[in-house]
Amino acid sequence: MENLSAVIDRMAEISAAKKALSEEYDTLQAMLLVEAEKELTDTKLKSVSWVSGNKNTAAVTISDTVSVVAGELLESIFGAVYPSMVEQKTTYTLKAPAKRILSAIWHGEYCEGSVLDIISRLECDDKAKRVLLKKVKGISFEKDKQNLMKIAGLSETEASDTAYLINEAAAWENICTFVKVNNDNQITEDILCDVITKVNAAVNVSRGMKTEIIAAGGDTDE
Repeated sequence: MENLSAVIDRMAEISAAKKALSEEYDTLQAMLLVEAEKELTDTKLKSVSWVSGNKNTAAVTISDTVSVVAGELLESIFGAVYPSMVEQKTTYTLKAPAKRILSAIWHGEYCEGSVLDIISRLECDDKAKRVLLKKVKGISFEKDKQNLMKIAGLSETEASDTAYLINEAAAWENICTFVKVNNDNQITEDILCDVITKVNAAVNVSRGMKTEIIAAGGDTDE
């Protein structure tokens, strides 16, 4: 029993230490999240990372979780393109394009315009513009930014600003596509307001952050 008592006492010490370390970890993680919020606000970047003097890496990644609240409204939102947007089982499963569209509408992250118009105004030759139209889709901000720098010769700041506009213009084009299909090729303010109202009732989009700590030896803690 004496040995068992020592085991229990040691486990209690470890438990207390784990709690203290967990609380310290949460405090430090909160500091990272605040810093990440500063760097990611008003950008289309989804992640940011830092490397310490000891070569440890911390990364904070934003991800949207689109959950269905009123699935019966999805068909009226997507109309004729509903089968290609939603996989219906006992629960409603949104495909990637639908998630992007619903997330953009929910957060108001779209602007009128087109990817073609934005690229056509760039100060690069026609060949580069044709390549950009094939490469830049408004889906991955980081990839679009890198392509704009490499192909159009934009500075990092210019590429970032342009990729941001392309992301929102692409979202607008996607919204227009299904709205027009369901409204005799029309999209008016009233029609758009109706779609927005239905989206806000049909789904809930929560935006979370995931923290990943990679130790110098390669161990990962999330």
